[in-house]
Amino acid sequence: MEDRTRAIGDAADAMTDEELETAISALHVRERELLVAGDSEAAFDLMGTKFVLLSTLEIRRR
Repeated sequence: MEDRTRAIGDAADAMTDEELETAISALHVRERELLVAGDSEAAFDLMGTKFVLLSTLEIRRR
């Protein structure tokens, strides 16, 4: 899992702020769809990815 998180972090670092915002929004929509469909495991995976992207964006804005 750590390698996956690092890879997501590397990808996030390569994104512009606008790309991060778009990806975060898309992940949020998909996460909600999965929760409504009852697939909490997949939704939890997306939450982890979204958290990495949100953290990257927050650090940039400080």
